[in-house]
Amino acid sequence: MLDAARIRALAQEHGTPLYLLDIDQVLERAARLAAFDTLRYAQKAHPGLALLRALASRGYAVDATSGFEIERALAAGFSPDRIELATDVLDRRTLEVAATHGVRANLGSADLIEPYAASSAPRSCTLRLNPGFGSGHNKRVTTGGPHSKHGIWHEELPEALARAERAGLEVTGLHLHIGSGVALEGLAQTIEAMDAALAHAPATLERVSAGGGLAVPYDGGPEFPVDEYASAWLAARERWQERLGRALHLEVEPGRYLVAPAGLLVAEVRACKQTPDWNWVLVDAGFQTLARPLLYGAYHRMELLDATDRPLRPTVVAGPLCESGDVLTQSAEGEPRPVQLAQARPGDLLLIHDAGAYGISMASNYNGFPLPPEVVVQGGEPRLARRRQTFDDLLALEQDLS
Repeated sequence: MLDAARIRALAQEHGTPLYLLDIDQVLERAARLAAFDTLRYAQKAHPGLALLRALASRGYAVDATSGFEIERALAAGFSPDRIELATDVLDRRTLEVAATHGVRANLGSADLIEPYAASSAPRSCTLRLNPGFGSGHNKRVTTGGPHSKHGIWHEELPEALARAERAGLEVTGLHLHIGSGVALEGLAQTIEAMDAALAHAPATLERVSAGGGLAVPYDGGPEFPVDEYASAWLAARERWQERLGRALHLEVEPGRYLVAPAGLLVAEVRACKQTPDWNWVLVDAGFQTLARPLLYGAYHRMELLDATDRPLRPTVVAGPLCESGDVLTQSAEGEPRPVQLAQARPGDLLLIHDAGAYGISMASNYNGFPLPPEVVVQGGEPRLARRRQTFDDLLALEQDLS
């Protein structure tokens, strides 16, 4: 991304906490999935306009999960035919936006079929399936199986197809996504589930989506085997085309895989302390800045800038919020999980790696903190893409009732 001197200079210029995103790295990772007919970026992972514009300018498609994300994609330059709305709950505003702009929907609940059909939205749709099983790095991001709200239960697919036909909709796509951070070991079962679904494929079917959830090695381990993953889906597509006697368009829907490794969160060490059990380093970024550790015990590699000459020690890193759960190094059960970190001093800069996915997109104003700024890097040049919120920004939506 950038060398230590540039990172330090940007932190001085824009303050901390500060997000950095290497757009060139995102585009390089997108190119690894070129074997698929369409790459549809799941913008919920990182919806920054600078990133969306870079992807739109290169012909990629995009996934939206709300009317606001549809409008954001349009603002970034995606044409309506390259946007698909994916939802299990179709609120009234989102339906209106999709209909107004002619955006096709990926429906994850059968009860959405009739409201969607009754609108002026496109007459074609995708159906998302729950294959009866799920996978992922945590149960909170597992999106298949009997405990998941996502998708139409696989045994109910024939009835959902019949409802769509009665409502005057053409089902042109089938979609499977079983969770985030899935491993290659579950790929055969996922493909088998799609194979079973295609036994009910209507004559209108044109597309199959492999979903997303490609794993990211947050611990610095080996990269997800993209070539092997793509080859398995392409081989399955060949079998399905032969069986159905027509061409099928194959999509993939990555979010985290593209952006997580391209993001860096820079925080400043403000205090160091010890308790009988732990060495604590307190920084100015908490779960209002990066929610993933609190939500599901997510692990992020961390290092102090320019501290390679100091001894390592087990360290618990925590933020500034008035919450005991505001710990950036914790287990899925919420217990402190120390990491090996150089001995810290107030004023040090802490680099939190792989923070490009579900970092800035989940940031909040909790405890009155403003949303942090973000600098994007392209061609080696950093540019401010999002300024830090001001106090006036925080008050802008509130009414003076005095």
